[in-house]
Amino acid sequence: LVVASLAVALSLEANHHVRSDTDTLTKLSSLLSRNASIILPSNPRFTTVHQRWQAYSKPTYSAVVEVATEEDVVVTVRFANTHGISFLAVAGAHGFSTTLAKLQGGIAISFINMKAIKLAPGGHYAELQPGLTNGELIRSLWAQGKLTTTGNCLCTGVIGIALGGGHGYLQGLFGRLADQILEASVVLADGKWVTVSPRENKDLFWALRGSGHNFGIVTSFKYKVYDAIPLWTLNTMAFTQDKLEQVFELANEYIDEADHPAELIIWYTFIKRLDLDRNSVSSSSISSTQAKPPDLNPFTAAFRALGPVKEDVNTKVGYPEIFDIRGNNESSLATCGKGWYRHLVPNYLKKFNIPAQRKVQEIFTNITTKYPSIAQTSIYAMEGYSQQKVTRVPSESTAVPYRGYPLLLSPVWGYTNASYSADIIAASKAIREALVEGSTQDYHNEKHGKSKGNGKGTRKQQPLRAYNNYAFGDESLVEMYGADEPWRLQKMRKLKSEYDPEGKFLFSVLRM
Repeated sequence: LVVASLAVALSLEANHHVRSDTDTLTKLSSLLSRNASIILPSNPRFTTVHQRWQAYSKPTYSAVVEVATEEDVVVTVRFANTHGISFLAVAGAHGFSTTLAKLQGGIAISFINMKAIKLAPGGHYAELQPGLTNGELIRSLWAQGKLTTTGNCLCTGVIGIALGGGHGYLQGLFGRLADQILEASVVLADGKWVTVSPRENKDLFWALRGSGHNFGIVTSFKYKVYDAIPLWTLNTMAFTQDKLEQVFELANEYIDEADHPAELIIWYTFIKRLDLDRNSVSSSSISSTQAKPPDLNPFTAAFRALGPVKEDVNTKVGYPEIFDIRGNNESSLATCGKGWYRHLVPNYLKKFNIPAQRKVQEIFTNITTKYPSIAQTSIYAMEGYSQQKVTRVPSESTAVPYRGYPLLLSPVWGYTNASYSADIIAASKAIREALVEGSTQDYHNEKHGKSKGNGKGTRKQQPLRAYNNYAFGDESLVEMYGADEPWRLQKMRKLKSEYDPEGKFLFSVLRM
C-alpha cells in the first residue's frame, strides 16, 4: 500500500506564495557542493524532476535543489530563510495531503542523489541517507542477508514514512518504522545541524519518531536491521461479496495478539473483480504471508472453509518477491505512477464492524460502477499486521499514537481524470463516516450491551483516529494525535514552539 512520504496535515490559513527571482536563486548554486545542482523552471528537466505521485493537490516550486551532501541541506535552508523562501524536503515525493498545495513558489530540497546504505560492523544497524526508497533498501539489505521494517510501496521514501510512525509488513516482528531509528542528523528550521538520539536532544528524538515532519529535515540516520528470513509463503484468497459478513466475522477472531503470530502478515481488500463476482464489482480478497509455511495452514484453512472463488499460493519465495507477486513494485503504474490523482482517508480501528464493512462495500461498488476506469487502479485496503512487537514499545517513548489499534483502513484511489475528483472525495468521506459510526456502535455495545440504547442520541460518539501519513488533509490534530492521549499533542505543541517558533515547516501538522 502506498504511503505518504513526508506527509503533512495542517490546513494553513492562506497559501504561502513567494516570488523568487532567478538571479537570487542562481546565487544559491555557488554555495552548494560540487555534485549538487539547482534546477530552475527554464531548465528542460524542471517539469520531470519535481513531478509528484499525487497530482490532485500539490506544491509548486521556483527551484529544485538536488543536494549531494548534508552540508548542502544546511546551506539551502539558511539561504531560503535569508531570502524569505519556503522549502520542502522531498524523498519519494509521495506526500499527498491537500495541505501541501499551500506551498507555492518554494524550494524543493531533493534527496534523489543521496541514497547510500552502509551496514555497520556487527550487522545490527545500517547508516542510511534520506533519498532511499523502500525498494532500494529492501533489495540492498536482502543481498546482504538482512531485513527491516519498511513501507509496502517500493517507490515511497523510507524516511518520510518513518517520521510519521510508519506501518509495514514486518512490524509484528520488528516494530513500526519509527521504532527502528537509533539516531539521526537533523537540520532544524533555523539551519542548525544537530544529532538526535537517546543521548543527545532527547526531546527532539522523541518527537522525530512519529511527528518528525514538524521538526526538521533528516539528512542521515541509523536504522535497525535484522537477519533475513530466507523463505516465505504467500496465500491470496478471493471471496464474492455475499461472503462479506462471514469473512470479517472470522477476521475479527485473528485480531487479538495471542491469535496473530508476529510472522503472519494479513491484508484484506475490496477490489473490482467482475471475472469473479458478476453480482457486484467488489470482492473480498485476503492476502496472508508467513515465513514458516506450516504455521500458515490453520489460518488459511479457516478462511478456505468459507468457500473462496479463487486461491493462489506461492511458496518458497524470497521476501522482495512478495512485492512483485502482489504488484506493489516500481513497474506498476497504479502503485507508483506519477502525476495521478490519488486520495487516502484513514481510520484506525480495534475490530471490524460488520454493518460498516457492508456499507463501505456498497459505496466502493457504486463509485467504481459509475467510473469503471478507476476500478483496476483503486482498492479499499485493510491493513491488519501483527501487533506483537508494536505494543511492546511503551506508548510514552515516542510521538507515535494509537499503538493499540491493530487495523488501519482506507480507500486508495488512483485515477487520471480530474473531473472524477469531487465524487471520489465524497465517497471517501462517506466511507470514513461509516467506519466512525461503526466504531461508535461497537464502543456502545461493549460498554452497555447490544440491547440498550441503539439510538444515536444515547451513545458516546467515537472520534476519528487517523494515521498522519495517510491523512487526506482535513483531519484535526486531535484526530491524528490526541484522541486517546491528550498529553501527546500538548507535548508536541511545546516542542514545536521551541524548535520551530517561526513556523518554517509550514506544511506540518502543528499550528502555533
